[in-house]
Amino acid sequence: MPFDRAFRLSSLLLAASAFGGLVLAQAVPSWLAALTATILSLSVLAAMEISFFAEFPARITVPARLWNVLLIGAFLFFLVDLAAISGDLLPAGIHFLTLLLSLKLLTLHQRVDYRHLFAISLMAILASAALTTEIWYVPIFLLYLLTTVWTLLLYHLCDVDLGASPPARSSSRQLAHEDQPRKIRANFFWLTNGIAVLAFGLTVAIFFLLPRIGAGMWQKTRGDALRTTGFSERVDLGTIGAIKQDPQLVMRVELPESQQSRRDRLYLRGVAYDRYDGRSWNTGSPRRRNQGSTEDGIFSIIPLGSRLSGTVSAPIMQDILLEPLDTAVLFSVPVAVTVTGEFPGVQTDNMGAIFLPFVSSARTRYSVTSREPLLLPAEQTAQRMDYPRGIQDRYLQLPELSSQVADLSHAVTRDAATPYERIMAVHQHLLQSYRYSLDVETASSAHPIEDFLFTRKTGYCEHYATAMVLMLRTIGIPARLVTGFLATEWNEFGGYFTVRQRDAHAWVEVFFPRSGWITFDPTPATGAGALRSRWEALSRFSESLRLHWDRVFIRYSVRDQFAMVHGVRETGDAARDRVRRWLTKMSVSVASVLQTLAGNVRGITLGYLHLFMGLAVLGTALVVLLVRDRIGLWMATCLPSSRKHPAIAQLYQRMLKVLEGQGVRKPPSATPREFVHEVERCWQAAGPLVSDITACYCRGRFGGKRLSSEELTRVTEQITRLRRLTRTGR
Repeated sequence: MPFDRAFRLSSLLLAASAFGGLVLAQAVPSWLAALTATILSLSVLAAMEISFFAEFPARITVPARLWNVLLIGAFLFFLVDLAAISGDLLPAGIHFLTLLLSLKLLTLHQRVDYRHLFAISLMAILASAALTTEIWYVPIFLLYLLTTVWTLLLYHLCDVDLGASPPARSSSRQLAHEDQPRKIRANFFWLTNGIAVLAFGLTVAIFFLLPRIGAGMWQKTRGDALRTTGFSERVDLGTIGAIKQDPQLVMRVELPESQQSRRDRLYLRGVAYDRYDGRSWNTGSPRRRNQGSTEDGIFSIIPLGSRLSGTVSAPIMQDILLEPLDTAVLFSVPVAVTVTGEFPGVQTDNMGAIFLPFVSSARTRYSVTSREPLLLPAEQTAQRMDYPRGIQDRYLQLPELSSQVADLSHAVTRDAATPYERIMAVHQHLLQSYRYSLDVETASSAHPIEDFLFTRKTGYCEHYATAMVLMLRTIGIPARLVTGFLATEWNEFGGYFTVRQRDAHAWVEVFFPRSGWITFDPTPATGAGALRSRWEALSRFSESLRLHWDRVFIRYSVRDQFAMVHGVRETGDAARDRVRRWLTKMSVSVASVLQTLAGNVRGITLGYLHLFMGLAVLGTALVVLLVRDRIGLWMATCLPSSRKHPAIAQLYQRMLKVLEGQGVRKPPSATPREFVHEVERCWQAAGPLVSDITACYCRGRFGGKRLSSEELTRVTEQITRLRRLTRTGR
């Protein structure tokens, strides 16, 4: 293909890739997108010199005066768009940019026209980058980068007037030259693509070396939040059922590898409600409290008037990526102990719900450490419960109900001897005597729970949970309703739970004086997940790619840079120690061999040999020190001897030093697991961090598994958080 034709096609492909980014970002209205796409297609056909379209550019001649009129018209359209149509600078500017692109495609005659086209394309690709954080931008950007390299090289190789007709051929030498135009050959092809690959490598390096200000700071902030229901201060009965068919993604929840195999479902608590008026649930005391944090963004969750009592589970670590919602609630496994995230503050109410100070218009990534309350065996067999007066006043409230509800509650629990047996009797009655269905109309019912219990006997989670709370309250057992999500969809490719709108759920928390609030779910399993599409595995794989894209690229920050550099540094130090020991052994072995061979040589010769060996070892050590990070990184990823990551042992020793500085020493006879229990006993706030670090240490040191760079980075961050904690009551 001749250089001039290749240049025209490359320039149009450059414009097409930038325009495609705007279209995929849904930033261009359909009529304008269709107009620009039509003009672009005709320009490509003309550049390919197809006979019918070859004269398309020549037939369109725009006089300078008309060109100025068109530009003024486009600018006036921009002003009208800004004031009355879009009402925002960014979308109005993109519409104006697309109009300029269409006009410029009609007037590609001179080299300066192509320079204008390049400038418009650059602004378009930057605008699409500002509008989206999705993974589809990667192929668009790669195509734009490749065509940019091709176009710029061809631009400098084409020194003819691209729009004018061929000049008169006055000499046979010039005629011969025109008869044999310069063409793209294999060397030019590989050279250009090599430059493009190098440019992409430099782009990635600059991305990881320069800190990011934020993800999508020019993104749209209106109308993007996913509408949810069931998480406000007042919830009408039946609101959750309206979204139980909605497959929209709400969040992704990652668990540590050690906890994944033990869970087939996950209750993600949102908001609890204590007062029911016969049709709606609400919070009797909506007051919230701001929670304090460390400098590293760790918020210790202490709900108003609540505390962890009794026995609790081992720490449950969750990394959550929450989509933009129309609620400020942060979801977590109950009961949250610490929350970590890049937000200005965290608030809690007196029933354990966690809130941001405002509704976020962007994705929110945060980490939670939870400890589930466990029911004490003594309270399972206790004949009676002594509930505090405040609990009774608040969580035994009942609306006006028919006597049938109380009669049913006493009939179901007639044979139960203990409060726990009465709770389980109500629980089993609801599970076995009623049918799950979303085809229930609650809005027109004056007494929805009575209709559920005695008339329809069908309903969904809200009916089951509300009925259980009311039945327990009629027999004197404090209970409350909780709304959140029940995660059951596991993504095996990404190692996380996928939570959708249809996973919205309601369940019950029952109070025990010593154990605290214990979860009970009276809703029967629906079996909705039995039917699986053949494309479901591909969909889960695509979602896992999106999660990694968001974690590695979109949320990449200065903290991630330091963690990456620190990981390379730790690996380099370990590699340097291994190389130093190896050089020492080799120098001793070589010196002994030379001494044996030179046993008959005079002492002065042996001295020179020793001097030579010493200089060689010193020079080698100096080179190793200069390139230790590169050698360490290579050895950590390539050599079999480094598969157990000695860096984790050094990180574990660093953790022990931090604990010693706070007065917590590890006895020589204690195993790592035993030491975790000791830390949890004497320094509760540090327990979750030490437990997570120890789990990684045992897996990397004794489990024979290679730790990933993400795991080492997480351990480093946990040690940083541990260092910033202050132990009290030493």
